[in-house]
Amino acid sequence: MWKIFFWGCTGLLLLSACVKPKIYRAEVATRQKCEARESVLVKELNDRKTETAKLTEMVAALNRTIGNQEATMSDLRSELASRTQQMGESSSKLITEKMALEKELALVKAQLDNRVAMVQKIKSAQNERKLQLDNLKSALNKAFDKVDGAVVNLDGELVSVTLNDKFLFDASGVAIAGTGKNLLVALANFLSVHPELEVDMVANTDNALPKDNKVLKDTWEWSMVRATVIVRTLARDYNINANQMTPVARGEFFPLSSNETPEGRQKNRRTTVVFKPKLTKVPNAE
Repeated sequence: MWKIFFWGCTGLLLLSACVKPKIYRAEVATRQKCEARESVLVKELNDRKTETAKLTEMVAALNRTIGNQEATMSDLRSELASRTQQMGESSSKLITEKMALEKELALVKAQLDNRVAMVQKIKSAQNERKLQLDNLKSALNKAFDKVDGAVVNLDGELVSVTLNDKFLFDASGVAIAGTGKNLLVALANFLSVHPELEVDMVANTDNALPKDNKVLKDTWEWSMVRATVIVRTLARDYNINANQMTPVARGEFFPLSSNETPEGRQKNRRTTVVFKPKLTKVPNAE
């Protein structure tokens, strides 16, 4: 609940036309925290993509190893057969060699079986992760099926719902619109039955502050106000656990389109709900 108290206080301070140095420093600190959180999110996405690439490379390497070991087994069988045919004068020595080859063959086979089992475990874990992500996306599509202004995305292992600005906020740019409440009701209903899910409420803006707002100093502050308004509304009006949600401000710095046109600015103003499910862990190759 301390997050709600903090952001509630920040929201009230933003309404004041005269900002004291102490308050300004607090807002700078808040902005720095947001930047840090943003870096964590970007790193998390990059780490997940890197992990997926490494796992793919690892599976390919294991498959190549299996092929090499199968070839080795074939060579050993051929050598064993050949030496068995040539037994004569040193039958005792050849029998010993035959036993050694059989032992080596059994060892190679055991190693191959272990690697095949590991590949199966890795593939099974990857399939389970994909199934979890697909199920989450399907559940979100169902939750927002009859609500305008929401797009569900699955990018790699990142599941998100992008809320269209023209539906979510009114003309002031900081207050929830009537159509926005429909979006928040759908989101609240979903989060209430999935208390295990944590989300980041990521707010993006264009590069032009609302004309009638004389309090906001920059787009960082504007985006933080928007993210906080959504989190506070979900917590206060719909009883969503505040610990499930983290407001994240990105300002104007991650545009999807040019800010030179009204259409581009409209596209850049968006709120993305990033879901962070607990996925099945992929085992490390031995």
